[in-house]
Order: sequence, then structure tokens, then C-alpha cells
Amino acid sequence: MNQGTGAVRHQQAWDRFMEAERLELENRRNGHLRKLLGDPLPGESPGELERLASEDETRAEQGLLSLMNPDGEMIYKHINNITPEDRTARITAEGAQVEWFAERTRARDSS
Repeated sequence: MNQGTGAVRHQQAWDRFMEAERLELENRRNGHLRKLLGDPLPGESPGELERLASEDETRAEQGLLSLMNPDGEMIYKHINNITPEDRTARITAEGAQVEWFAERTRARDSS
């Protein structure tokens, strides 16, 4: 594979990544997190879940994506400012959210 072909493939992969991020923003704007959260688990505050869902929808409306910095903090960056160098931090943030949902699912299933 020559360098030109590699660059084209890299650009195509980046374009697919960004298209998936745009779709994710649209889903979040439409209340995807609210639907995923469902009913509060024992010990969870309905108000806190509402706040999480509302904040997520607001961030999505603003075009903000979550990234996890090296210190494990969640930070937010506008989709138009995301670069290929942000991909790992973005994937790490998504992974943390998936793990949080998995924990909630296990807790729901065990109650």
C-alpha cells in the first residue's frame, strides 16, 4: 500500500468516526440517555437522574462531546473542534459510560 492509499483510508476512517459522533449527538439530543437510564434504582435519586439526562441533552444541543483526559476527568469539546488526536480520549469516555451502564444493569438485575 502506498502512502496515498494509506492517507485515503485514514481519512475515510476519520469520516466514518465523525459521522458516528454526529449520529450520537442527534440521539442524545432526542433523549437517548433518558431512555437508557429508565427508572431509578434503589438508592438513586429520581431528581439526580433527571439532572443527568437534562445536562446530557443540553450538551448535545450545544454540540459537545465528552472526552476523558489523562487524569480520568471528563471534559467536553465541540464536535467541530474534535481532531484525530482526540479519538482515544473520546473512546475512553464512551467506554467509561458503557461501564457505568453495565454496572447499573447488573444492579437492576440483582435487585
